Amino acid sequence: MMNVELSNWIPVQREEYVLSIKEKEEIFKRGSVISIKHSYIFEPVLSVIQKTEGECIYFRIPEEFLKNNVFKGDVVSCQVMRGDYEYIINGIISEFEVTYPWLVQVTIKNVSRVKNNRSAKRYLANFQARFSPKGSDASIYAIIKNISMTGVGAVFKEEVEPQSLVNVFVSASIDKTQPLEFKAKINRIVNREIYNEYGLEIVGIDDINKDKLDKLIYRLECNEAEFVSNSLK
Repeated sequence: MMNVELSNWIPVQREEYVLSIKEKEEIFKRGSVISIKHSYIFEPVLSVIQKTEGECIYFRIPEEFLKNNVFKGDVVSCQVMRGDYEYIINGIISEFEVTYPWLVQVTIKNVSRVKNNRSAKRYLANFQARFSPKGSDASIYAIIKNISMTGVGAVFKEEVEPQSLVNVFVSASIDKTQPLEFKAKINRIVNREIYNEYGLEIVGIDDINKDKLDKLIYRLECNEAEFVSNSLK
């Protein structure tokens, strides 16, 4: 099934996929970082899978679930990156475990996957950032949802034209006093109901910030799940 929903008409090939029990255990294994979308929450939130049993996956409850009154029976869409594919789970929250480690149980309804054709490996993230379009004094608050050595994915409400150049300032827990800074070009836009998803290519970065980005990617490569777990209650 071909979904063409980007403003510059880049096609996204998504296919329904039936997973075997062995594939589920491998793709959704303990320690895998998972991105969860819920209609009550403005942007996707991250958690870490604790176990997979039959048609159910279990992950640590994100604080945003508590703040936004997420309940049993709610519909969620979850994303896991594994190898050459990004797997998208459509499911229903079927239970909460209210004793430590405070898990959410999601019953899987169906799974689809998207081929990852990007030149560099992406890591799921949840960093605050500010964008400044070139030639403008405007400052846009954004949330970085994924990051790689060559670019980032971000969400924000404002509209910026494709191919625009922006200055990006990311608070990524690398340096307590200075953000990660670089120049980027907007390559794609996905229009959502209440915000836009942007894909940005890094086109300019100095040696100091390149070193910061290298350290961040190394930290994510070593233990992405630990990095995410530190932000969970």
